[in-house]
Amino acid sequence: MNKLFGTTPKDLAHAATLLRAGEIVALPTETVYGLACLALNTDAVAKVFAAKNRPANDPLIVHVTDLPAAHTVCLPDKRAVSLAESFWPGPLTFVLPKTDCVPDLVTSGLPTVAVRSPAHPVFREILNLTNAPLAAPSANPFGRVSPTRAEHIMESFGPEHPHIVDGGATDIGIESTVLDLSSSRPRILRPGPIGLKDMAEILGSKPDLHEELLGEPTPENIISPGLLSKHYRPQSPLRIFPDSLALVSFLEQEATLPGTIVLLHAPLEKTLLPANLSILPLSQTGEHNDIAHNLFARLREADACSPPLILCSLLPEEGIARAINDRLRRAAGED
Repeated sequence: MNKLFGTTPKDLAHAATLLRAGEIVALPTETVYGLACLALNTDAVAKVFAAKNRPANDPLIVHVTDLPAAHTVCLPDKRAVSLAESFWPGPLTFVLPKTDCVPDLVTSGLPTVAVRSPAHPVFREILNLTNAPLAAPSANPFGRVSPTRAEHIMESFGPEHPHIVDGGATDIGIESTVLDLSSSRPRILRPGPIGLKDMAEILGSKPDLHEELLGEPTPENIISPGLLSKHYRPQSPLRIFPDSLALVSFLEQEATLPGTIVLLHAPLEKTLLPANLSILPLSQTGEHNDIAHNLFARLREADACSPPLILCSLLPEEGIARAINDRLRRAAGED
């Protein structure tokens, strides 16, 4: 049976039929590909957890078409309404009190649920066709590098991969910002494309950064995806450096293993490095949105070479670079 579909009306109608029947289907979002299922169908949700080998204490994000649809699964407050009016559909997830219809498996038994409205036209059409909220964690085995292309899903799962709707490469390339609005002080649980300054303009002040969860969290404080200190990990070890100068210093002073791959922010940085290194640029220009777009694909490309070590430096902590650094730290397994 064909398990790879395009984006024709017939293909999308078939994908929606599979979802309504309780099956799981990988769908493109503007961030990464998600492994979608009916969010209010416990059996379907269980299939997602099983396919990903995802621990039950790691809750899922529920995707809805718009703010009115969100009221089905959560209780938005004035802050959520204002932010949704500015950033939905888009890569901003809220953690809010859940409604009774949301299964405990989706929320890991917590009284809150993570909710967002995706901007990708394919995902939105599937939401319209199913006429139901969809849970959709990243379409990869738990803890591994997120997929930004359909072929990444096939590589990760092999011949037994789930049904996939191939919508091409995702636009943004890293997961949504997660904002906790379940208490009086807004907290960014996972940095993403929507940054501090973006939200501060709506909220009147900057949200807190929940950076204390960079260490290994306890089951009680995993209230959204992306909080584990070891996540987005390639098979090969990744070592990160605070900046490009620290990376250059390491390469000048240490004998690197043959086959080591260096991920550069832009090709221009190659002039700073010793010769005869294997180089993969994350961007042709060093522009941060471009780096985010390419990050997971380049990690996968490097990993496919089975290098003894992958090296990469961090960026200044501003804008989407904060989210890029977050993914690199977790991919390196830094506590």
